[in-house]
Amino acid sequence: MAKYKAVVVNTGYETYDLEREILKPADAQVVVVTEDSMTEDDVINAARDADAIFVREAPITARVLKSFERCKIVARYGVGLDNIDLETARQLKIYVSNVPEYGTEDVSDHAVALLMGCVRSLLVRDQNLRNGNFEFDICDEIFRTTDKTLGLLGYGKIGQAFHRKWQGFLPNKVLVYDPYVDTEFINANGAEKVELDKLLHESDFISIHAPLTPETKHIINTAALKKMKNTAILVNTARGALIDTYALAKALQEGEILRAGLDVFEKEPIPGDHPLVSMSSVILTSHVAWYSRESTEDLQGGAAKEILRVLSGKPPVNWVNPW
Repeated sequence: MAKYKAVVVNTGYETYDLEREILKPADAQVVVVTEDSMTEDDVINAARDADAIFVREAPITARVLKSFERCKIVARYGVGLDNIDLETARQLKIYVSNVPEYGTEDVSDHAVALLMGCVRSLLVRDQNLRNGNFEFDICDEIFRTTDKTLGLLGYGKIGQAFHRKWQGFLPNKVLVYDPYVDTEFINANGAEKVELDKLLHESDFISIHAPLTPETKHIINTAALKKMKNTAILVNTARGALIDTYALAKALQEGEILRAGLDVFEKEPIPGDHPLVSMSSVILTSHVAWYSRESTEDLQGGAAKEILRVLSGKPPVNWVNPW
C-alpha cells in the first residue's frame, strides 16, 4: 500500500502517467476520479482521506477544506485561484500552489489570434464562403492593424507576452492599465501606463489580462463600454467575470463597439440562449486559450512537482497562501 494518496478531482487530460512518474519517489498513489467533482459534496466524497489534491475548477471551499482528514496541499492545475478559499487553507496549514508559468505563450498566442480574427472579420468571411458567397467585392468594417492604439488591461506575464508579439503589427502606441506594475517597468517596455478611462477612450484594440478580484469583477460594464470607440475591438482570455457579457452584447448590438473575441465566460459553459452566441460580431472559444501539447505537459508536471516537494517535507515553489 502506498504511503500517500493524491487525488485528481477534475479530469480532462488524456493520461496521468506524468503525475504518477513524478510522485513515485514519494511513494504516492495517484487516484483519478471517474467523474468530475463539481460540487462540494463531490470533492469531499472523492478526497476526504487524500494527502494531496490536484484541482482545476472544483470548489475548494471552507467546508471542503475542513472536511479533509490529512490533506497537506491543494495543487491548482492553472493560475487562477478564485475557486479555492486561500484564507481557510492558510488557517488549516494546507499549502495551496499553482502553476503560473505554464500557459504564458499559449494564452497570449490565443489572444492575438482572437484579435486578428476580429480585425479581419474571419468568421463572417468563412461563413459567407461556405454559404456560396465568394466575395469578389467586399464592404465591411475592416481596418488595418498598423498605427492603431493597443490597450492592455493587466500587464502580468501574459499581458507582457501579448505586447511582445503585437509589436510586429507596428502599433501607434501601447497603453497599459495595471495599478500593480511600476510605471518605469512599463515605460522601459515601450508602453505608457495610464488610468482606465484613458485606455478605454483611446484604444482601438483592448486585450484583457487581469486577475479576477472583487475590484476587477465587471470592470468592463455598461459605463466602460460607452467610453470605448465605436470601432473598438475587445478580447478577453483572462477571467469571464471581468466583463458583464450582457452589457457587452447590448453594446455590440447598438454599435457602441465593433467586435469582441472571448475565450472565458462568467458562467461556463456559456448558456446556449446567451445573446452573444448568435452574434456574428463575436468570436467565441471554449476556455481553450491555455491549451497546447507543450503547455499541458508543463501544467501537469508543474502541479505534480509541487506535491512532491510538500510530501518530501518542503514548501511548494509557487506557494500562494504563505503563513
